[in-house]
Amino acid sequence: MLKAKGRQPSREAILDAAVTEFAARGYDGVRIEHVARRSGFNKTLVYRHFSDKGNLFRECLRHQFQRRETMLMEIPGAVSDALVWWARQQREDRDFVRLILREALADSGAEPVDAKRRRAYYKRQVEQIRKLQKEGDIDATLDSEMLFFAMLALTVAPVVLPQIARLIAAAPPRAFATRWDRFLQELAAKLE
Repeated sequence: MLKAKGRQPSREAILDAAVTEFAARGYDGVRIEHVARRSGFNKTLVYRHFSDKGNLFRECLRHQFQRRETMLMEIPGAVSDALVWWARQQREDRDFVRLILREALADSGAEPVDAKRRRAYYKRQVEQIRKLQKEGDIDATLDSEMLFFAMLALTVAPVVLPQIARLIAAAPPRAFATRWDRFLQELAAKLE
């Protein structure tokens, strides 16, 4: 069902609106009315697609990881290029990063939503690091899983801690991003 000609199907538009709402307000701060208003659809339609807020949040996470899976084909092969590429992706999709942070803040130790798929998503990236280690492009003595986690932390840090980035670098966001990308390239060169 389409809301209007040329518009996203309602389910997709609702998910996009919900991601933005959950990222901005957190799970407890979101009401279905917020999502309905942002998506341009009514509350009844949101409930018809997702039944409740918990299911909507889980579907938002699945939706975001499905998008991220398609991005894996675009990752540059060189470590320095890949780090900069991922840092840019994180900057461009702050809602994804914030959604994951919201999930982390509510972490009870239980399996995350869609854990099997997400584990495979991360495993593919760890395997890429192992491949680069075997080819001699990355120091093979480094633990590949921990290296991936460290690289992930490096790419999300400016998005997660923008206030600290501003205090440390005392630079406008674009200038900081340029400096950060250059730093990531230099750091990656030292890993080789």
